[in-house]
Amino acid sequence: MRVCTTGTFDIPHMGHAVFLQQAAALGDSLRVGVLTDSFVLHYKGITPLFSANERARLLEAAGYNVHFVSDQAAFFRDNADIIVVGSDWAEKNYLKQINMTQHELDRLGVTVAYVPYTKGISTSDIEHRITAGRNPS
Repeated sequence: MRVCTTGTFDIPHMGHAVFLQQAAALGDSLRVGVLTDSFVLHYKGITPLFSANERARLLEAAGYNVHFVSDQAAFFRDNADIIVVGSDWAEKNYLKQINMTQHELDRLGVTVAYVPYTKGISTSDIEHRITAGRNPS
């Protein structure tokens, strides 16, 4: 089974590591889509701290099969049997965010798997730690 996920992966942290390990365990291969700088700017309204090239190199150094993604639907259509997303998206409309429908996923034979969100760590948490000048134990 071909497993795929996408993300910004700006400021790598333990939550990313746990998420990617859980995603990899769901199939035979994991393709990690690093969202391009222009995609992140358009979607989140911010420029990532690290460029897409820097973010991709960090994930490649960790051994992941990395691709640059500016169109999530095309990436998933071409590469996925399973799309993995964090459980923090379970109450949100993830299919709208990736510009796909359940009908399209069913036609392609693609499923969406939610893996548990790692609580207590996020890019926003790290940014807050840096500005507050502290590291919780």
